[in-house]
Amino acid sequence: MNAARNRYDAAAGALLGTFVGDALGMPFEGLSPDAIPVRLEMEEARLGRGTYTDDTQMMIALAESLIEHGEVVEEALGRSFLDAYDPRRGYGSGTRRVFELWEQGIAVAVAAGRLFGSQGSRGNGAAMRIAPVAVRFADDPGRLDAEARRSARLTHAHAVGTDAAGVQAAAIGAAVRGDHILDTALAAAQTDGMRSRLRELAGALDAGEWCADAGERLEPTSDAAASVSAAVYCAVAHPSFEAAVRSAVRLGGDTDTVAAMTGAIAGARDGVRSIPARWLATLEDGERGRSHVERLARSLVAARNSVG
Repeated sequence: MNAARNRYDAAAGALLGTFVGDALGMPFEGLSPDAIPVRLEMEEARLGRGTYTDDTQMMIALAESLIEHGEVVEEALGRSFLDAYDPRRGYGSGTRRVFELWEQGIAVAVAAGRLFGSQGSRGNGAAMRIAPVAVRFADDPGRLDAEARRSARLTHAHAVGTDAAGVQAAAIGAAVRGDHILDTALAAAQTDGMRSRLRELAGALDAGEWCADAGERLEPTSDAAASVSAAVYCAVAHPSFEAAVRSAVRLGGDTDTVAAMTGAIAGARDGVRSIPARWLATLEDGERGRSHVERLARSLVAARNSVG
């Protein structure tokens, strides 16, 4: 990696890329590709134009906890999630149930494992919020993987849900460092399903292919393996942030989360300056809005620099 690369640019790109993808995709959640306009712009959503969902709200809470504690501390992170929780942001049923168990006194480290037949959730909720971990530990891939998976297990104890967080974090970390994104993501994968999906997409990229029929080649569902592999592919297959995020939304399905994860990778790769100014200007900017996310990115970079 070029030593002159601006780490704040990459960090802010990852965090604000999550925010932008989330806000851009939210109005189209659950729609088919045919129902989504080709020329996407920020549209009105349930809390207004440019507002975020649980994806960004949990990312912010994770960043705040990392900055305070320097690492993932399960009990502290669980409290951060609960303190930030706003049901209007569209939380999934599994995450809401985990929060209920915590509030009933079930230990933060074990509650998620009690759901879905004692296997935990295989959804993408842990991967969608992971950008702060990738920014903080980008220079130590082993630590990055461990912290990402630790943070995931609080709400997504299934091996697939945890693996997706590790893979998404690896992809963002590679983008921050300037390394090969898809190769790094594939090396981080530990479950057969994730590895097979990424290998298939790597083959398509080697052949110069973009999915003519996204419904067959990419599955933008809330399943963690499907959505993370789709996000990695959208980011890698497009040379610009705008094209990557638009392609993610236009897959349909879980549009806000796939676009948020795509935005995190592409934003880390291309830097915050690659995000269209008109999209950034539209983002909500209240107490925990755009300006707060920018400050979090600076603090994460400062924390990384303080330990070398």
